[in-house]
Amino acid sequence: MGSHGQEGRVRNWTVGCALGMAAMGLTACGSGSSSPTSTVRPSPTTSAAGPTTTTTGGSTTGDQAAVLNAWQSAQQTLYGYLQAPWQQDRANLVAGQTASTLWPDLTSYFVDPALKSEQTFLVGVKMGQLNGPTSFDLGTPKVSALTPTTATVTGCIFDTGTTTAGGKPGPATLDGGAGGGEGSWMLQLIGGSWKIASFKTSSVAKCP
Repeated sequence: MGSHGQEGRVRNWTVGCALGMAAMGLTACGSGSSSPTSTVRPSPTTSAAGPTTTTTGGSTTGDQAAVLNAWQSAQQTLYGYLQAPWQQDRANLVAGQTASTLWPDLTSYFVDPALKSEQTFLVGVKMGQLNGPTSFDLGTPKVSALTPTTATVTGCIFDTGTTTAGGKPGPATLDGGAGGGEGSWMLQLIGGSWKIASFKTSSVAKCP
């Protein structure tokens, strides 16, 4: 996984007409599947490789644990959407559905600009007809900074990368192949909940 400023992994994708879509109000273009009979999607699932409890590797305060749990839930939700089959999501996008409608749970864990970045990234994967990562490992994130309303989590996430329908690695700009994304995530306390507001990661062949 690579980086793109504060908006995360290398996600300035260029998959067909998807380049011109706005993450908050996506209107698909070009040819594609007909309008689906239902746009209701199941709740995201998590990979067996993802840990069920997140810690810093040492003692944590209650506030640190809350931050880490929010970060973990955000990543598991994102990967759940990534791992869902692309066919229905692409059909829904072509039919005019929006990112906020297709992946509503992201708003529980992300705010702009991170929210828009992840929505745009998901559109690139689905419109690119790519399979999401088959597994992921959230590693051992740590809270590196904490104030009453802001927090920074540092860590490294490793996944198998996206693949094409034929099983080959997808484009590098859409996390193709296998690798890790090491960096930091900035969270804000909003309405009593910690949410990822921005992040910056860089690609590494293997997490520490």
